[in-house]
Amino acid sequence: MRVTDELVLFWGANDVYSNFYYFPFVHQGIRFIWSEQAVMYRKAKLFGADAIASKILKANSPKECKVLGRSRQIPFDEEVWVKNRERIYKEVLREKFSYARTENAILSTGDRLFAEASPFDKIWGIGLAEDHPDAENPDKWRGLNLLGKVLTEIREEIKSGRGGNGLG
Repeated sequence: MRVTDELVLFWGANDVYSNFYYFPFVHQGIRFIWSEQAVMYRKAKLFGADAIASKILKANSPKECKVLGRSRQIPFDEEVWVKNRERIYKEVLREKFSYARTENAILSTGDRLFAEASPFDKIWGIGLAEDHPDAENPDKWRGLNLLGKVLTEIREEIKSGRGGNGLG
């Protein structure tokens, strides 16, 4: 993770803002180990792929969850996913950041913009690594940075008192 005056550039399992970060939490009454697991579970359920959703709950890594979430056994519809993906991410991450430790972490970023500095992800990330010369210039990002957008929205909800439950 790299923090500048204006940005929080994160990517990878060691960054609390990453969906691969190990942090058990409860979402919709189910215990998840990583937010990637919760998102892929919700994605599978959205498309009625209950067998895949069950496998996601038993996965041993966030990478395995991601692979299962892309399974051809899911009757995926891009239009349906695009319509629902940010809402699902927000619902999951709202729960992840409702615990005191994660809430404090997200609030400690002040007003900086979150940027998932994944050189591989052009939807959820910026399509650039954190050390790329253009990573600090949002006009030059190659990705949509939807994860950064959702995290920024959640932080603002918490600041305004609409988020968080103060759980340990």
